[in-house]
Amino acid sequence: MKHLPTIEEPNFLNKLTESLAWAQHRFLWIHPFQDYNGRIGRLLTNIILLNLNLPPIELQVETKSGRQKYVRALQMANEGDLKKFKKLIEAAVREAGKSLSKN
Repeated sequence: MKHLPTIEEPNFLNKLTESLAWAQHRFLWIHPFQDYNGRIGRLLTNIILLNLNLPPIELQVETKSGRQKYVRALQMANEGDLKKFKKLIEAAVREAGKSLSKN
């Protein structure tokens, strides 16, 4: 299992998003339903973030194109390539970070 990085670690964002992508994908991989049940996986990701005192993220899956990107990234992860899924999570983490700096 990947460890969760501390904010002091070099490349924190990269390590964080890699860990989150891995954790969410592994949960969905072992989940017994074919539809991925992404809502629970996304909730798990946000629980991890909240436990790290970081803001929750929102992966854009409500639109048809957003959902297609999410599912395609998961399919690629199933084939052993987490890059696209990690990129989706990283974009959401960056967006959540922007909202923190506005407050």
